[in-house]
Amino acid sequence: MTNLISVASDSLSVIPPGGECFSVPGRVGRDLLSLLSERNGFYAFESALHVFPTDDRDSQLQSLESWNSAVGWRRAYGELDPGLFFFAEDLFGLQFGTDGEVVFSFNPETANVVRLSEGLAEWEKLVLSDYSHMTGHSLAHEWQVRNGEIPVGHRLIPRIPFVVGGSFSVENMVLVESWGAMKYWGDFARSVAEVPDGEQFRFDVSKVERIRCARDRSADAAQCLCFGSAQDL
Repeated sequence: MTNLISVASDSLSVIPPGGECFSVPGRVGRDLLSLLSERNGFYAFESALHVFPTDDRDSQLQSLESWNSAVGWRRAYGELDPGLFFFAEDLFGLQFGTDGEVVFSFNPETANVVRLSEGLAEWEKLVLSDYSHMTGHSLAHEWQVRNGEIPVGHRLIPRIPFVVGGSFSVENMVLVESWGAMKYWGDFARSVAEVPDGEQFRFDVSKVERIRCARDRSADAAQCLCFGSAQDL
């Protein structure tokens, strides 16, 4: 029987997860701990799906704890933060989160929450049954054929947001460090929410360019310069 582990990368952390560093509640928490005990954080579907590990000693990784920190990127969402525990994300930074019993998706552009499944096993089946739609795999494949692999800790975000008509195309994609991407989207979502009824929303494309990874600016970019700077955005 196919499961996520069978299509996953190697573990992102070599340190086994322990109950003392794991605070996800309910049955989803128990099932997630079981999954991470087999593979402690991983990428799947050509890096389109990212499941967070419980350890972040590698400076390029975000652990479940650091990713869900109230003083991290979530601050950018303010009152739009749904208070879920996020454990995975798709190619574009759409978050998969839980209240302990149910799995939801969280759209970073709009802060919209959608109920997906009654538990982790059902979520896993949804992903496996339609992984291109659920993770963005097709676009991840096309982008990497043209540009090389997506570095650890990065996502692709649309230069022109999907919510205002941006296309699901390689040409519209920008490589961005994950934390910086979510900080950008939090500010964006709050700006959209604050637009009075009847008024037109305007956005600044140059903001995306300022958080764009150096590897995406030039074929000659030898290294990523994102880590250590994203927290200052």
